[in-house]
Amino acid sequence: MTFGIDFGTSNSVVARWTGHGTEVIRVDSEGLPAEWNRPGFDELFPSVVSLRDLQKTLCFGWSAKCGTAAPQDAVKRMLASKPRATDDEEERVRSTLPEEHEVWLGEEPYRSTTVAAALFDQMRAGVRRNLREMDEAVVTVPANATGAARYRTRAAARLAGIKVKALINEPTAAAINYAHDYPGEGCFLVFDWGGGTIDVTVLEHYDGIFDEIASRGITALGGLEFDEALVRLVLPKLGQRPEHLTRAEARRWRRHVELTKIALSHPGTSEVLFEPPGGLRPVIIHREEFEAAVEPLVRQALIPLEECLQDVGLSPEALDAVLMIGGTSQIPLVRREVEQALDRKVVDARLCNPMTAVARGAAITAAEIDGLVPGTTISVAASHDLGLAFQAGGRRGFATLIPRYSTLPSRGSRSAMPTVRGASKVVLEIVEGDSARAADDERTFPLARLELPVPQPDADPTANLFDVDYRYDRNGILKVRVVLRHGGREILNEELDCFGPDGTPIERGLDRELERLLRRVTEPAYSPGPAVTGTASDITAGGHEAGPPAIPSLVIDGRGIMTAGRSAASPRPPSYALLGSALAVIRKRFPDRRLVTVIGTDVADMVEHHERDILDRAIATGHVIAVPSMSAQAVLNVAGQLSAPVVSMENLMRLRTPYPWLAEKGRFIQLARVEKEWLFP
Repeated sequence: MTFGIDFGTSNSVVARWTGHGTEVIRVDSEGLPAEWNRPGFDELFPSVVSLRDLQKTLCFGWSAKCGTAAPQDAVKRMLASKPRATDDEEERVRSTLPEEHEVWLGEEPYRSTTVAAALFDQMRAGVRRNLREMDEAVVTVPANATGAARYRTRAAARLAGIKVKALINEPTAAAINYAHDYPGEGCFLVFDWGGGTIDVTVLEHYDGIFDEIASRGITALGGLEFDEALVRLVLPKLGQRPEHLTRAEARRWRRHVELTKIALSHPGTSEVLFEPPGGLRPVIIHREEFEAAVEPLVRQALIPLEECLQDVGLSPEALDAVLMIGGTSQIPLVRREVEQALDRKVVDARLCNPMTAVARGAAITAAEIDGLVPGTTISVAASHDLGLAFQAGGRRGFATLIPRYSTLPSRGSRSAMPTVRGASKVVLEIVEGDSARAADDERTFPLARLELPVPQPDADPTANLFDVDYRYDRNGILKVRVVLRHGGREILNEELDCFGPDGTPIERGLDRELERLLRRVTEPAYSPGPAVTGTASDITAGGHEAGPPAIPSLVIDGRGIMTAGRSAASPRPPSYALLGSALAVIRKRFPDRRLVTVIGTDVADMVEHHERDILDRAIATGHVIAVPSMSAQAVLNVAGQLSAPVVSMENLMRLRTPYPWLAEKGRFIQLARVEKEWLFP
């Protein structure tokens, strides 16, 4: 069988080649709730995982999206992580291995690649329920996906038992599907705006060849941001804040917002009655006010559209077709603004299905690879410049090896040698990004840091000359081969899929983690007994009786931890990554304790944008408690109710008079940070 998988931020789709065309496999249609039963929605598999509220067993797709209080979505975004955060600029420059996000399910953290693999596993199981077997597939990724996202997507599918024939860009897949259904050559522009990312791509299609010549995008702008804008629109009308709702009400609130957005996206809808949970009065949301709320997002999305055309020097008149795919691209305002910017009509959604075109194009590509589509050659291009970082005074330069938009497979070569006699190694720092920017620019992504052993350290540097060959395969995976010029000895020949913090291949160890995660489908996750529930104000006021937890807790004062090292001279925002590093040390020191972190809502509002979703999930799952008026007393109130020791960077013993239990042995543990190390003095 020949399959294509569109692994999306909000929804995924599986399609297969039938011999003459494609069909979508409905892998989760039996779980579709009645209120979501809209045309085409039975073809979608929500990219969502969660624990059932009562059974504490793992569920996926529609069940996780609509039937649980703490669904984990947007896992795809987590695959595209940044390099590890550090306060030391020199250390940040040296560090080239990106950290991987964790997804918390109950009391257990799992790496994002593992959770993505579980989603692939469920898609494979859904195909099997349709009496077919999906052992291999072409998988799509955003056109501007980072190297880490591509490698981790490939690794996740492979962990689930799916051999990845190729990774192709989503806009390219959509164009392939359109050209197959409506044969014609020329220059296509694909405006791909889904749940998590926006990509604008220009492709040429001649003599059966699809050639991607330009692509621009934004990696964190999509339907999720539209949901946030709609919430901000609804709140003043209701005079309420959604965080005052129970977890079950918050779930219904969130999904009702999404359904309202979908209804307002229908061309014939001018207004929608928004009926919030919790007994609040319904309000009417008009299309005009919704469009006004999201207009800044649409304006932002037009920037990569302009940049993409500028990259290739094309005017809109030179385009033969404009395709709009992804759920967000179907909002009438978005379509109008794109048509106005290009001064031309876009292809009707009935001719290029915005939700399934990508998966269908991937299935066609898989068939082409198998030689089942005569007369078609599908060519894809590198989405970023590939290069080497080097020191250039106070900044780091970017030496290009393979230019952006190079047709894959592509290769580049460069020699390397020690800079001084006596050096024991030569370091190659491989990066991708925009060669017009410095290698330490935030938009440059480090792929690998290779250390080549010098065979004759005491010899002249020219005697230790390396010839390095870099090759990007058709599936976008980089291979590096290093040969010693004098003697021809091969020093290195490997595929770069090493993104673990210890430099080992990403798949190593994840198979066991995936097995442990999938056991939760039938085995309940360990529940720590009655949890602390209610609003943060209830907890800090002592107004909620939680009952003793099944396992002992440890309360963490997150105030100082998230701002450690910050000062008036270093006015950086609070860091959730900093809190994560401290919790890892605390968890190792106290493995038998359930960690409950207390922070202020002001701190939660100040974290950087890329950390907000992660922090919101931690608050939703109860791992973090956000209190409206943060103080040492608020932390101690929570610790007192849980009869738990408290960990703080502040010396809380000054408060032992109002909180006499602080003087008891083991009830107060001080934490300190010394030269980026977390210590217990």
